[in-house]
Amino acid sequence: METSVHRSHIAGGTGDEFEDREDAPTALSFTRTLMFYGHGACTEENVSACVLLQEARTMRKKYFHQKGCNYGPNIADAASYRFGADGVIKLFSDPTPSSNDADSLCYIPTIFEFMNDYTRLKQICADGATRSFSFQRLQLLSSAFKTHVIANGHVELEAQSRLLGTDFYRTKKVDNHIHLAAAASAKLFVDFVREKLETEPDTVVLEEGDTLKEVFDKAGLDADHLTIDAFNVLADYSVYQRFDNFNSKYSPFKLAQMRRIFLKVDNAIQGRYFAELTKRVLARHEASKGHESLTEMRLSVYGMERTEWLQNAKWVLRDWKGANPGPVLSAKNKWMVQIPRLWRIFRKKHANDQSKSFNHMLENIFAPMIEATLYPEKHPEVAELLNHIVGFDSVDDEGNPEAPCNCTSPSEWKQNDNPAYAWQLYYLWANIKVVNSLRKSKGLNTFAFRPHSGETGDVMHLAATYLLCESINHGINLAKQVSLQYLYYLDQVGLSVAPLSNNFLFTKMKDNPFSKFFRRGMNVALSTDDPLLFHMSDDPLLEEYSVARASFDLSMTDMCEIARNSVYQSGFSHKEKKEWLGSKYLRGVKHCDVLKTHVPLIRAKFRAEHLAQE
Repeated sequence: METSVHRSHIAGGTGDEFEDREDAPTALSFTRTLMFYGHGACTEENVSACVLLQEARTMRKKYFHQKGCNYGPNIADAASYRFGADGVIKLFSDPTPSSNDADSLCYIPTIFEFMNDYTRLKQICADGATRSFSFQRLQLLSSAFKTHVIANGHVELEAQSRLLGTDFYRTKKVDNHIHLAAAASAKLFVDFVREKLETEPDTVVLEEGDTLKEVFDKAGLDADHLTIDAFNVLADYSVYQRFDNFNSKYSPFKLAQMRRIFLKVDNAIQGRYFAELTKRVLARHEASKGHESLTEMRLSVYGMERTEWLQNAKWVLRDWKGANPGPVLSAKNKWMVQIPRLWRIFRKKHANDQSKSFNHMLENIFAPMIEATLYPEKHPEVAELLNHIVGFDSVDDEGNPEAPCNCTSPSEWKQNDNPAYAWQLYYLWANIKVVNSLRKSKGLNTFAFRPHSGETGDVMHLAATYLLCESINHGINLAKQVSLQYLYYLDQVGLSVAPLSNNFLFTKMKDNPFSKFFRRGMNVALSTDDPLLFHMSDDPLLEEYSVARASFDLSMTDMCEIARNSVYQSGFSHKEKKEWLGSKYLRGVKHCDVLKTHVPLIRAKFRAEHLAQE
């Protein structure tokens, strides 16, 4: 490889992202570093790797870009549905389809097709030439960023200082990954419980008739126990590599009753305490004037009962009284739905009914959605709630034992073992696709699929999410698989990483790959995961950014770029994103408005040109 040379390029005449701006600079000077490859640098192995990588990218289009899906022209006329034995919703124009073999209005790639593609993708990722080539390209991306910062760090700083009227604090940033039950800080939660014990001691909070004071008395607790330490909700050394201990932290004083009283929607008070606590969290976001942060909190649908959707709808939409009256809705929050992978619990619950299969669990999750879309007049609450949902998450400990990946149909899955991660994700993806196709045909909002993946467990979970998802939560296991990491970079699959959560659970801060991912140009954002457990302040997202800046040596340009990525990944509307990123944001990062994102043009062009080059 010959030595690199430099050439000057004046972008004033080609800066199309500024062509409609009155304040467009007359000349923007950029210096490109050219890299020359010597004779033989492009080997047969490299060519083979590129062919395989392109094959993988084509497979992704089949699922994520719907190239493999086929929607009938009259899908908007769908009048009925049925859950097939294959675990996927079938739509029919006939209100009473006469045959089980009737063709669905929406074709989705089958589990057999998916498993073939998934297996092929794993083979591609394991290929030696592909791994070597991907490693080389990722190393070059890291080196390019280092060179860019050395040459242009001061230029970016000066550019930001000239962007008057905006700064990092006033730049929109979204907490893309935050669980509702842990959205409040420990201090806010403790203060809330203390207030309720003082003002509502005689409120009946359990179905058995116990009042709040009686619950505390029976547990041997009083007002003196209402401290953060006594609550025992903050994460500590006991949760490292112990997901079971982590889950127990959701229960104050290690009492399941406390979790049910304060952090559940289905209890004796219809989730009133939970609603009031959530509205206080949202009120803090709405009142914040010096720091522009938004959230995407998760409601839980377990699939244990069909009534769960209606319970959630009534809880969100109810006109709650108190200091923050009204429904649990806010312009600062978009709702997502998390689906815990809890087949083992479902199977245990129905241990005496061997007819219950995984198909029944899928029906409990998706039948209320499809019915509310087909017949909104019969299910007004669920239909209204769906208007406020932007996406779906899939959660649980990825390190749990799971059965081998195969093509067993959900109607035949009745064993106690958890199905494979990839198998479960396929059926969630397939049914979300059918629901989306119907809703899109009716002019309704649709849903993204953004599951937890790559936090722990098998690294090839990330192969399944590469095929099926637009972004994921965590993804830190990509550090262990360079082929997948490079594919995630090429297709800019979003990663919402929570380093403070990782630090307590699986990966210490010094070993966290977030910094490496970011410098290589991956689409990474910062999120909080569970503020109740992992954060000390009342502004957990700002705390996450602050710790990341100190731990990973991030510049303010880096911080603004990460914030911009969070808006890109989010489910906020196109109209809102145009307001926060610029009217041409869909054309790419270099077309974002620098006055809105606070990311200097030279950084945006650096990212765009290196991605285009790859």
